[in-house]
Formats: sequence, C-alpha cells, structure tokens
Amino acid sequence: MLELKNIRKTYCGKCLDVPVLKGINLTIQERDFVMIVGKSGCGKSTLLNILGCMDYADEGEYLFMGDNIQTYKDKQLAYFRNRNIGFVFQSFYLINEISVSENVEIPMGLMGVRAKERRKRALELLRLVGLEEKARSKPLELSGGQQQRVAIARALANNPKVLLWDEPTGNLDEENGKIIMELLADLHTKGVTIVMVTHDMSFAKYGNRIVKISGEGIVDA
Repeated sequence: MLELKNIRKTYCGKCLDVPVLKGINLTIQERDFVMIVGKSGCGKSTLLNILGCMDYADEGEYLFMGDNIQTYKDKQLAYFRNRNIGFVFQSFYLINEISVSENVEIPMGLMGVRAKERRKRALELLRLVGLEEKARSKPLELSGGQQQRVAIARALANNPKVLLWDEPTGNLDEENGKIIMELLADLHTKGVTIVMVTHDMSFAKYGNRIVKISGEGIVDA
C-alpha cells in the first residue's frame, strides 16, 4: 500500500547540514498497524511527515498504492493528503473558537461536502469515539483525552486509507493514554491502516509490527 524507496532527508542549517533520513526503505501493507520506534532525534517524526505528505524527501520514491507521490505538485498533494490520509498530532490542533462538531467537519468542508452531510458524518464520528453529547461544546471545555478523541474523529472525516499518529498519547496521563490506544486497536479491527510513532514500548502490543529507526536506517522487529 505504502512504499518508501531509498528516502533521504537533510535539514540545512546556517552552519551545518544535518542528515536525518539516510536511505530509508519501508513497505506498509493494507490493514497493518505499524509502530515506529527509535531514539529521540532519529527521524521518526520526519519519516511520518513524509508518509503524511506534509514534507518532501530530498531523494527517493514514495509510492502510495502505486503512485509516485514525490512527483505531485503542492495543490495536487494537498488534495491527495486530505482525501487519503488522516493525521493525528501529539498536540491536538483543534480550533477553540468553534464547536467540536465543526472541528470534525473541517476536512469535509475542504473536499466540498455539503453542510447537511458534514453535520451527519461529524455526529457519526463523534458517536464512534464516545463524544456525541459534546458535539456543541468548545474544545477548551473538554479534557485532554476528550480533545484527542475529537482529533481522531476529525482525522477519520474523509474515510482516509491510512491513519498516521505522531506520539498520540504524549500529552495524556496513563489512563487516557490507554483509552486512546484501545480506541486505535478497535479502529484497526475495523480495517483501518495505522502507522504510529511512539517512544513508549508498552504500546507495542497494540500493533502487529514494530519498525525501529536509527541513524543507519530501519530494522523490523
């Protein structure tokens, strides 16, 4: 489903260029639940950003269901990302001035979905994550765990083919972290392909595959 071929990425500073990804090769199959682990600064989030079409590699190929994403222009890439990829960040990035339901509707609005259909879909997703009764609340009226569940609902809005997570439990306590992981596991059983960056190896049991990234590349555990 997703294939990276010899992906390289270097960040250029004023005094020093820092190579982060040095020839990454990785294949992710449909319905995988992949945990990406590694030391801080090893390039986990950079790799996830490339998978999520939020950054370009300097070299290599990124094939998504056979299409070379590296050849897409910005506008084409933005459409592709919004249609095919759901991204959940460690920081929730919800808009506090609008309701929970309206936050979930945003990706659908970008795809031109009609208002009535957006509202219906948003309520369905909030029901899925156990927050239907919070639809009219503002994000700041919710707990951290609830905000993360809203972010999950938003990421699922356009029925993405893959769901990407960057340290999704990093800002949550242990109890809420477990709730979020169990929700992820349930989504996986429903057929969602998931790739998750984490530093917490206790979550490894939720995935079906662990990928370790280091300065030398990738090792499948």
